[in-house]
Amino acid sequence: MSVPFMWVDGNLTLILNNKAHQVLPDHINYRLILEALPTATNDELAELVDIEKAVSNFSDGLVEVKNGKVMFDGEEVHGSISKRILEFMSKGLPFQPLVNFLNNLMENPSMQSQKELYDFLEHEHLPITEDGHFLAYKAVRSDYKDKYAGTFDNRVGQVCEMRRAKVDDDRARGCSNGLHAGALNYVASYGSADSGDHIMIVKINPKDVVSVPSDCNCEKLRTCRYEVVGEYQGELLKPLYKSEFAEDEYNEDEEDLYDEYDDAYWDRYDDEDEDEDEDYDEYGSYS
Repeated sequence: MSVPFMWVDGNLTLILNNKAHQVLPDHINYRLILEALPTATNDELAELVDIEKAVSNFSDGLVEVKNGKVMFDGEEVHGSISKRILEFMSKGLPFQPLVNFLNNLMENPSMQSQKELYDFLEHEHLPITEDGHFLAYKAVRSDYKDKYAGTFDNRVGQVCEMRRAKVDDDRARGCSNGLHAGALNYVASYGSADSGDHIMIVKINPKDVVSVPSDCNCEKLRTCRYEVVGEYQGELLKPLYKSEFAEDEYNEDEEDLYDEYDDAYWDRYDDEDEDEDEDYDEYGSYS
C-alpha cells in the first residue's frame, strides 16, 4: 500500500507511522524521496527522510549530520567538505566516497596540513575517487620525467614518493622541498606544449598532503606521495571517479561509473563550476 502524502507547490508532506513529515525542496534527499514515493515502503521512506540516521549508520557513527552540520567523531567538519557531502546527497550522488575521504584525511598526522587541504579543495572543486582520494594535475617533460631534475618517472602507473619529513610544511614558502600537483589553470601555465610537455592526472591520498602554498592562490600543493593514473585529455568535470581511474572516463557517453547507476542518474549532477615555482626533492633537486 502506498504511503499517504500531499504535494503542494513543491512541498511534500508524508504520513509515516501515523506521523506527518514535511519534506521541502531543500531537503538533501528530496529528489530520491520523490522518485521512491510510488513504490517505497513506510520504513524505506523513513530512512530517506532521516538523513542523519542514514549517514551515521554508514559510517559506524564516526560521521554524523546534526542540525545541518557534518560531524566527525563529535567535532564539526570544515565547511568545504561538509558542503560537498550535503551537496552530493542533495544531487542524488553517493556520499560514501566523501566519508572515505574524511576518514583518510583524519589519518593525516598534521592538523595544519588538514586545514590547508580544505583551502585547496574548496578553491578548485577537484574530484574525489571512490576510495576517498582526490585527483589533481601535474605537468612533466616530454620524457615524462619531472620538469626540473628529471628524477621522477611520471608515466601512467608509476608511484612517486619521498619521505614525508623531507617535504616542506611551511605554506609561506612557495619554492621548497616536495612532490607537486595542482589545479588545471596552474599546471597548464607551467607546462609548455612547444616543448612537448605532458599534463598528467595524479591520484593523491589526503593523508599524504603536507602543504598548500599560499603564493599561488591555493592552486598547488606539496605531497609526499602520488600515483600517476592518466594523461590529460580534457578537464575532469565529474564529481566522482572510480578508485581505479581509467582514461576512458573522460567521455561523457562513457560506461557508467557504477553499474547500478544509469546515465539519467549521473545527469542530475550539473558540472560546476605547473608556471610552477622551483621545488626541491629529497635529494636537493627540483620535482
